[in-house]
Amino acid sequence: MTSERDDTRRLEALAVYDIMDTPPEPEFDDVVLLASEICQTPVSLVSLVETERQWFKARIGFDLPETPISQSVCSHALQSPDLLIIPDLTIDPRTSENTLVTQPPHIRFYAGAPLISPDGVTIGTLCVIDTEPRPQGLSLTQKRSLSALARQVVALLEMRRNSSRKDDLFRRQKRISSEVRAIAASSIAAQEAGGIGTFDIDLTTGTMKISAEGCRIFRLPVQDEYPANIIYDFILPEDRHLPSADSSRTDGTASLEASYRIRTPDEGIRWISRRAAFHRDAEGRAVRMVGTLQDVTEQRNAQARMQALIRLGDALRDTVDVQQAAFDAAELMAQALGATRAGFGMVDAEAETVMMHRDWRAPGVATLEGLHHFRDYGSFIEDLLRGETVLIGDVTTDRRTRDHFQSLLDIGIRVLVNVPIFDKGRFNLVVFVHYDQPHTWRREEIDFVRSVGDRLQAAIGRVFAEEDQDILNRELSHRLKNTLSVVQAIATQTLKTIGDRGPIESFEKRLQALSSAHDVLIHQNWTGASIRHLVSDTLDRLGMLERSELSGPNIFLGPKATQSVMLLLHELATNAVKYGGLSNGTGQVTARWEISGPAENTQLTFTWQETGGPPVVEPERRGFGSRLIRMGLLGTGGVDIRYEPPGIMVIMRASLSHLQEAG
Repeated sequence: MTSERDDTRRLEALAVYDIMDTPPEPEFDDVVLLASEICQTPVSLVSLVETERQWFKARIGFDLPETPISQSVCSHALQSPDLLIIPDLTIDPRTSENTLVTQPPHIRFYAGAPLISPDGVTIGTLCVIDTEPRPQGLSLTQKRSLSALARQVVALLEMRRNSSRKDDLFRRQKRISSEVRAIAASSIAAQEAGGIGTFDIDLTTGTMKISAEGCRIFRLPVQDEYPANIIYDFILPEDRHLPSADSSRTDGTASLEASYRIRTPDEGIRWISRRAAFHRDAEGRAVRMVGTLQDVTEQRNAQARMQALIRLGDALRDTVDVQQAAFDAAELMAQALGATRAGFGMVDAEAETVMMHRDWRAPGVATLEGLHHFRDYGSFIEDLLRGETVLIGDVTTDRRTRDHFQSLLDIGIRVLVNVPIFDKGRFNLVVFVHYDQPHTWRREEIDFVRSVGDRLQAAIGRVFAEEDQDILNRELSHRLKNTLSVVQAIATQTLKTIGDRGPIESFEKRLQALSSAHDVLIHQNWTGASIRHLVSDTLDRLGMLERSELSGPNIFLGPKATQSVMLLLHELATNAVKYGGLSNGTGQVTARWEISGPAENTQLTFTWQETGGPPVVEPERRGFGSRLIRMGLLGTGGVDIRYEPPGIMVIMRASLSHLQEAG
C-alpha cells in the first residue's frame, strides 16, 4: 500500500498533467499497441491511479475505461521503481481475491512498468495482461522494451504538458493584450464619463502631458503637452498656495492631494480636486509627478446644499419666531447657492403685493425688506399665481421683465428665482434668490430652493397652528373650570343642609383632581401625559412629594386613561394623608411602575406601597373612594389590595395599548 504522502504527491502530479478523462490520443494508443505486440499479450493499458479509481489513458483488449481501485493490480506496482511481474494472479495473495481474476475477464498474468515523473512521483503504469498464466514471465528483451515504452509514456505526458503550457501562455498573452487595450479604452471612457483627467509632469523639462478630459476641465485646447505652470493662470489668487509649485514638485515635497478653485470664462468659479504621486530615480530624486484631476464643483455644491438643509432643520425645529425663521432659511440658502441675496416674503395674492422679511445679502447689496408690488417688476406674478416656479436667467432679455429691467437692476437683480408656496390652495409665501451677475441655473438648485421653501412653510404653519391651539386650549380650560365651578356651586347649595361635611369635601376635592387632570391634558394639547407627571403632580398638590419615591420607565398615557388614573391617584394619595403612610411625620409612599409581556400584549403594572404609617386595618365598609380604587387603571378591575403590617400595598395591572389609546 502507498502512504498518504505518496497519494497526495501522485494526485498533485496528475493535476499538473491535466490528463485525466481526456479523449484518446494516437501517440498513447500506439504505445499500448507496441507493448501488446512485443510482450505477446491480448491486453495492454496505460493506467493512471487516483484515490478511488484507476483510469486508462490508452487501452487495447480491455473494454472498461476505468475500474475501482479495489480491482486495480497496477496500484501494487506504485511502490517500486522496477517492473512488477505476477506470473499467476490466482495464487499471488495480493491478487487472488481480485474480481477481475475470479470473474470475467479472468486475467491470470500481469506485468507493469511504473510511470515515474521527472520529480520522482509514480503516477501509474504501462502494463500488459494475459488470460493465461506465464510461469516464465517476460524475456529480458520484453522487460527492457516495456520499461522503455513506460518512459516514452512519461515523455509524451511532459511534451503534452509543455505544449499545453505554451498554448496557454500564447492564449493568455493574447487575452492580456486584448484586456489591456480594453482596459485602456474603458479607462479613457470612464475618465471622460466621470470627469476625471490625468496628467504626467516631467520634472526635468517642466512639461506636462495632460489627457483630453484634463484639457476640458481647464478649458484648454486638447493637445498632448503643455508647460506645467499653465494651470496657474486659472487658479484664484487666494488658492494658488494650495497646488504644487516648481520648487515643491522638484524636491518632491508638494502635497499629494489638493482642492482649489479656478475661474473659467464660461461657467465662472469651479472647484478642482487633484491627487498625485511622485516617481523617483534610483537616488530617490523626484523625476515625475503623475495624478488625476476632477471637477468636483457639483459634489461640493450638493454637499453644501445638504448641510444647509440639515442646519435649516435644526434651526426651524423649535422656532417660535416667523421673522427669525425666514431670515435663518434665507441665509443658509444664499450661502449654499453662492447668491448675492435670498429671502422670503408673505404674499397678498389679491393685492399682488409681497411683504419682504429681513433678507440675507452679500456685502454691499441693498435689502428688499418692506412692501413691494409685483407688477412694478414685470408680469411674472401671473406664473406665481398658477403655482409655477419663476426662473429668469437675465432680467434684461426675459419677456416677463424686459419692460421693467431697470427697476430690477437698480436693486441689484440680474438673475432671479421665485418659488411660490401654497397653503390650503392659497399663494401666501414666495421664496426668492437673486444674483447681481449672470448665473446658469441647475435643476438641483431649483429643487433645493423649493425644498427650503417647503420646510419654511411647514415651520411657519406649525408656529401659527401652535398659537391657534394655545388660544383654543386656554379657552377650553377657562370654560371647563367655569363648568366645574358651577357643578361645585350647585352641589354646595344642594348639600348645605347635610351635617356631615366629610363626603362633601371629598366630592369637592375630586372635582379639583378632575380639574387638575384637564389642566395636564390642555398643557399637552390633549395628547395625554406621562405616569411620572401624574404621580408627582398629585403628591405635590398635597405637599407630600418629598416623602415619596417614584421609579419606572417614561410611559405616556392617552387622554382617557390620564383622567381615570389622575382620579385614582387622588384617592390613593388622599387616603394616605388621612389614614395611611402620610398621616404622620415619618411615613413614606413608594410608587413604581413597569411593563412586561410580549409586544402584542404588553402589560403595565403599577404598585402603590405605603410604609411607616399607623397599623393597617381593612375597612369594614367600602365607600366611593375604595370602589374607585378597585376599578383599577382602566375602570375594569385588575387590582390587588394587600393590608400588610408595613402598610397598604395596591397593585394594579392593565393593557399598555389600552392605556395609551387616544380615545
